Amino acid sequence: MADRLIGKYYCFQATRSVGFISPIFTLFVLRDVSFTQYGTLSALSAALVVLGEVPTGYVGDRYGRRTSLALSVVFTVLSLAGFVVAQSYWPYVLFYVLWALALAFASGSADAWLYEVLDEHFDADDFVRVRGRGASVMRWTSVATMIGGGALYAVDPRYPFVASLALNGLGLAVLFTLPSTRRRANDDRSAGDPADGPGIDDATRDPGADDADADADGHITLLETLPLVRRQFTARPLRPFVVYVGLFFAVTTAADAYIQPVTEELFRATLESATVAGHSLPLGVVLGVLYAGFTAVSAVASYFAGDVEAALGLWGALLVVPAVTAVTLVLPRLAIVAALPMFVALRGSKALLLPIVNGHLNDHVGSAGRATTLSAFSMLWRLLRVPMVLAAGVVADAVTETAAVAMLGVVFLVGASVTWLVDSPVGRSTTT
Repeated sequence: MADRLIGKYYCFQATRSVGFISPIFTLFVLRDVSFTQYGTLSALSAALVVLGEVPTGYVGDRYGRRTSLALSVVFTVLSLAGFVVAQSYWPYVLFYVLWALALAFASGSADAWLYEVLDEHFDADDFVRVRGRGASVMRWTSVATMIGGGALYAVDPRYPFVASLALNGLGLAVLFTLPSTRRRANDDRSAGDPADGPGIDDATRDPGADDADADADGHITLLETLPLVRRQFTARPLRPFVVYVGLFFAVTTAADAYIQPVTEELFRATLESATVAGHSLPLGVVLGVLYAGFTAVSAVASYFAGDVEAALGLWGALLVVPAVTAVTLVLPRLAIVAALPMFVALRGSKALLLPIVNGHLNDHVGSAGRATTLSAFSMLWRLLRVPMVLAAGVVADAVTETAAVAMLGVVFLVGASVTWLVDSPVGRSTTT
């Protein structure tokens, strides 16, 4: 039973991969819009995801995790179908909006569903291991589809989107084979001291019931949700934790935007001279292979997240991994050949820490507001990302892309140092 259920979860994670379009997405959109328009599209998407985090998290808490995940899949499929036919700026606006909604509906609810299913049927302590390996499955799927997407792009730029539409569409079929969860009534409101995190009682629940079927007295309202999130994030132990980890995720996602331009510059000479059967190697194929390699590293990192946490502890993992990653962001400014290890660290560190971070957050929030709280955390680091993206763009225009990435690394090192000195994110003895 356990192996079968976890296997279905891994299958669902595989269908969430967007590897077919990842390596060529920017190139595809820039065929029809200017760089300025592309920037406004990215800003629009980021803003909508931030604004939608808490409301969509509330949907997951109030109407069911599976409902929220199903809406995410539907919006993803509609957006992919739209990209196949879009040829100008305003249609892209619509499909970026759908894509942002898809991201927002999945954020928080996916991890909340997994944690509660493990808590109800098995052992919630397995969350980091199962979550990490699920992310690994999704990334290994992306490894294969990235290579295929690059090759399909060389044939017809629309083909990677058609392939991704078919893969993501399978997610709906897999999703409804997964069990729903049932929250405990008054879970958060019967919790103890906020500083210790909400309690989770051991009341027996019907594992086959959906969240929407829970006792109406157990629901929290949207107005109750916002104070709940505020209490969680402004009290220890989560206050310094979310600031520190949010800063790290904001820096890494901002730096991630420079992978394609820096990689293109690094391999420009190779691309111009490399041939296969007398023909120049297409840029899409090269980017597909490179992104597949980066994603393979992320898959390995995610798979061993539980082992790293066991070896270093939560304190050690949060100290070592972000610090090493930030240092690698600075190195390409000194030597461009350091860009490849920097990309590897950039992709691998986030994949490694995400299951550990989400496991710690899940341990400190109650079921009734879990999806909303996790979504609020995503909203926090995306808000932190906004000024970093703007500052990095100014530096990149004034100096170089590598200078922008180095600046982000320095920002994290300074901010992290202050955080550890003022209020340690976690204690040395803390375990998830």
